[in-house]
Amino acid sequence: MAIVDIRRIESPAAPERSRTWWVYVLLLIVCFVNFVPYMYIVMTGFMDREAAISQTPTWMFWPTLDAFRHLIFEKGIMWNFFNSTVVALASTFFSVTIGTFCAYALARYVFTGRDDVGFWVLTNRMMPPVAVLIPIFITFQTLRLLDTRTGLIFLYTAMQLPFVVWMLTGYFRDIPRRYEESAMVDGDTWFAAFRKVTLPLMAPSITATAIFVMILSWNEYAFATFLTSINAKTMPPAIMAYSIGANVQWNILGAAVILITAPLILFVLIMQRQLISGLSQGVIKD
Repeated sequence: MAIVDIRRIESPAAPERSRTWWVYVLLLIVCFVNFVPYMYIVMTGFMDREAAISQTPTWMFWPTLDAFRHLIFEKGIMWNFFNSTVVALASTFFSVTIGTFCAYALARYVFTGRDDVGFWVLTNRMMPPVAVLIPIFITFQTLRLLDTRTGLIFLYTAMQLPFVVWMLTGYFRDIPRRYEESAMVDGDTWFAAFRKVTLPLMAPSITATAIFVMILSWNEYAFATFLTSINAKTMPPAIMAYSIGANVQWNILGAAVILITAPLILFVLIMQRQLISGLSQGVIKD
């Protein structure tokens, strides 16, 4: 009987880790390059005006909240924050709700021109906003929706619907139809089968799509700039005003960047498990 020296047997995972070490190094470099500028602009938000406008980067300083007090109490930026929150949440709710049923119809029902409808929905997402900016402005002016949160909610819902339908259609097709058919055999209607069987299976994917829609609605700039002025102005155009001009107050701009990015970062950190679960949801095995 041959005696095998177990010390000579190498773990199969070790060579893999040794060959992919450069991937981790590359990821660290990319993270560092992307994180350092944001970290410095966050630090700038806590500087005083003299330290912020210094010609050389200032890494050691005494933090202050003067820039935040200026934005909140003198400029009233929390009103813009409120507008962004209302518009983003409402448009996300409506677009995901309507888009879920549209995606379900495209995935489950066979009708004439179904593929054409799916392609048309996708091409609407590819259209640049500047191409329809003037017609939408005239329409909003006629309907008296300029500078209103209602107008932005309607517009953002229509803008994000193609993305929602495109994302969810593929996920619906991955769920076997016989799950719903079994529920309908037991006496459920199609809507009851959809609510009890399909919707729970789609919950991670719907949540991930809603996160993306929320981010897109929160960051939308072009339409918010041209369709609002005072009452319904959201955070992106409000903050852009602080970066225009010869004498930019960098500490105030840094504080504004913190106010617009911090909610999204916290939101993604809280929902990251649902986001990863939704994006990694694959075909359901029979």
